[in-house]
Amino acid sequence: MSARKVINRRVRYETEYAASKQEGHPFFPYAMFHDTVVNLLIVLMIVGMAVLWHATAGPINAAHPNGQNGWLGALYEQKANPAVQATEPRPEWYFLFLFELLRIFKTPAELILATIIIPTIWMVLLIVWPFLDRGRDRRLSRRPWGVAIGLSVPAVLIALTIAGSIAPGVLAGTAISANPQINALPGSALIVKNGCSGCHQFPSGGANGPGGDLSTGSAKFGTDQKGLQDWISHVAADSGTGMPAFGKTNSPEQIAEIAQVIASLKTNSVEPLQK
Repeated sequence: MSARKVINRRVRYETEYAASKQEGHPFFPYAMFHDTVVNLLIVLMIVGMAVLWHATAGPINAAHPNGQNGWLGALYEQKANPAVQATEPRPEWYFLFLFELLRIFKTPAELILATIIIPTIWMVLLIVWPFLDRGRDRRLSRRPWGVAIGLSVPAVLIALTIAGSIAPGVLAGTAISANPQINALPGSALIVKNGCSGCHQFPSGGANGPGGDLSTGSAKFGTDQKGLQDWISHVAADSGTGMPAFGKTNSPEQIAEIAQVIASLKTNSVEPLQK
């Protein structure tokens, strides 16, 4: 009975295929013309969305130092911060799975396995599987191996993409001083994230540049966290020191946490947070 159903489906398919081949249109130029029109419409849609975004995005001025977002997305016109030298490069979302593989295989000998061998095996398997699984029965219940391969590869890619998107950055846990209690403060990670070591000297290192030496805290403010907060937020930039106004890229709470760390470096002990 099952074999008869398969034969009937095959006969029905061949009959419909012969009728479509006789009465239908050839691929060229009909299908190519349709594809060209659809692609043109998509390109015009993208151009229209870009024009609409640009027309609705506000300019950068005194009232809006970071600009104003457009209707269709955020405004990416914030000026680059030359003081930030430490960055955390991350790929686009469609390469996050490869980014996570590089986190799993860390040794140089394993890099070729993560970057070339494993992705190549996945892609080749997806391409050749239709040629390997040539059964005529299209029911999923009769094709367990095909369904397993077809679902496992996308599932692994999705899992690696999610893991790569939430993975901690390379700057996480970077030491500011020899005191582990100070390093554990949230402001220590913010100091690394904002690239303060590009201009300042810290107990763990940094550049002895125009920003001054903070190895033993601030010589100007000491443990005065309020003064440090104002200085870091905007006063240093307003005074023409060349230091960026970090209050534009950090919240007041984050500025307070940074000031707490600098005040703690003065005494080499954790100072209470002052907001």
